Amino acid sequence: GLGLGAVHGHGQSDLSGIPAKRSEGIARKFTAFLTRMRSHNGIPWIEASHAVEDQQCPLKDAHAIIGALSERQEELGLPAVSLRVVPAESMDKAGGSKFNRSYHGYMKAAVMRRDFLAALMGIEQPDPDSLEVDWRSSLPAPPVGSMAPPLPISAPPSSLNVADYSISLDVDDWQELAFEIFSANGFVVVEGALKLHQAMQVLRDCNRAAKEMVSAEPQGNRGTGRYSFGKSSITGSMLHVSSFARHLLEAAGCTLRPLLDLIFGCSDIPGFVCMGAGGDFVLAREAGFQPLHGDIHVAKDQDVLLPPPMLSVNFCVQPLTNDNGAMRVVPGRPEARAVPERCSRLCPVPCGAAIIRDVRVLHGGTPNCTDKNRYLPSVEFASASFRATNRSDKFPLKRSLPHELFQKLSPSCQELCEELVVPEGQALKVGFKGCSVHTIK
Repeated sequence: GLGLGAVHGHGQSDLSGIPAKRSEGIARKFTAFLTRMRSHNGIPWIEASHAVEDQQCPLKDAHAIIGALSERQEELGLPAVSLRVVPAESMDKAGGSKFNRSYHGYMKAAVMRRDFLAALMGIEQPDPDSLEVDWRSSLPAPPVGSMAPPLPISAPPSSLNVADYSISLDVDDWQELAFEIFSANGFVVVEGALKLHQAMQVLRDCNRAAKEMVSAEPQGNRGTGRYSFGKSSITGSMLHVSSFARHLLEAAGCTLRPLLDLIFGCSDIPGFVCMGAGGDFVLAREAGFQPLHGDIHVAKDQDVLLPPPMLSVNFCVQPLTNDNGAMRVVPGRPEARAVPERCSRLCPVPCGAAIIRDVRVLHGGTPNCTDKNRYLPSVEFASASFRATNRSDKFPLKRSLPHELFQKLSPSCQELCEELVVPEGQALKVGFKGCSVHTIK
């Protein structure tokens, strides 16, 4: 968790007494600060301690900041910030005294508490106090001229009942049930594949990568406002990023291994290999649809129901909602049914879930009607029989996994990545097309 005390930021909302030539700059600075607060990566819980009497950090500004943080928390499916009131008599020095005239001296009262420190160690979260103030009403309006383009119109509800395609890891024999769903539809949602802190670390790295990619290719590399991580990475993969290797690859190669073994075991040549890590993202306020498509076309002898020639395991590092650009998908083989209407979105899907998908299944992107990017990173696998074809546009695999990260993987994951690991002592150049390149080992 995270504790905040005497909450304040850059600029302020109260412009009374501020010279006119400075007031606009101060207001813009405060609005920009709140915008940054609305893009944080999320945390299991946040507690803010504040004094109503604080004269250095006005309560109105504190509520605006807490509101910005809470908006992002709720968007990620996390609890809003809890506000704890520090009374004047509990301050480190008596409020209004010589050493605390502005009622701002309460650092120890805010964080040096047994219940708070215990909560940081993973014990029960501290109980918040409450103030009868709606933080949403405290958010200042952006200065004139700084408004972003309007959000696209929200989409109609999804026509898919996602529960019909989902299973939880907590269910007994989950892999058997998930295999049944996958066999019938070509995809399955498995909830609980990632822990919250793992999803947040991957989300952080997706945000960092996106900044570089968008700066180099502002129009997108998979259509307007849409990006492929693998297409932009000079290695064709994201396995050089620690969170992709340690969390996504481990989740797919270990946590989901019982299911993958069933999917790829239906062959005269059982088994499978990892091909890399990538995924996609769609920018905030992107109003367009991506056409329905499959990711690969294969020869007739490889175009069998099971095992699929290639499999993508997408990980939800944010909740997928009806409005943030969730994937639309056509259950079953392409020839099995007509293309559905545009509202066949695969949502809602909780943060931490994995979408295991035969890459031949028809799917496509949908509008992102929110003001945040939507990320869907992935790990890809190929069946042993498809690997044996040595198809020239897919193989040999490009070595993209640093040896140091490979050594930290479990043995079951290592055996899937033998073709991807960089030999010990050999350097690997990484980066994104059009951006700076650096070398790692």
